[in-house]
Amino acid sequence: MKICPNCRAEYEDTINVCADCEVELISSEDFKLLEENYIDWEVVYTTPELYEAEMVKTNLESANIDCVILDQKDSSFPLGGEMGVLKVLVRKSDFEEALQIIKNSSNPEIESNDASHGEQ
Repeated sequence: MKICPNCRAEYEDTINVCADCEVELISSEDFKLLEENYIDWEVVYTTPELYEAEMVKTNLESANIDCVILDQKDSSFPLGGEMGVLKVLVRKSDFEEALQIIKNSSNPEIESNDASHGEQ
């Protein structure tokens, strides 16, 4: 079962986007993890590539900003491509500073990837 992280609506596993909120659905396990551990955290960056998420995480941690990577990639499909998304989360209190660090990054790939403020 998948859940909308925005409105908490439940969907069958075959559905990927919330019909009401138009945000990507997450597994019920990932939703429980978010609820229990990261209720005061926000998505500052999304990417299908692990190396990009790791670069952003390293940059933020070097600025003393705690962050985590939420992996929503489907491991059933080991081939490349956008079969899922990785999200970098930071505390809401660090969001603006983290977003500025990402925007000021010298990596053109990171600069061109828009952060989704408030959408998970």
